[in-house]
Amino acid sequence: MTIHVDIDRDLCIGSGTCVRLAPGVFALDEEEISVVVDPDAADISKLRLAAEACPTEAIRIGAPPGDARG
Repeated sequence: MTIHVDIDRDLCIGSGTCVRLAPGVFALDEEEISVVVDPDAADISKLRLAAEACPTEAIRIGAPPGDARG
């Protein structure tokens, strides 16, 4: 199952912490703001670690939209 990963681009400062902690999931775009490349590229523990380590709390993880568990 794909985990939903969302980045608040207004909060992201492009520190790259998420890219270092969950490579393959996150990348910095041409504006040096984080984007989700592949939410399945890391396990949930790495996704949680990246979200918790984000200095601006810009990362949200959870069930896909419309999923009753989310």
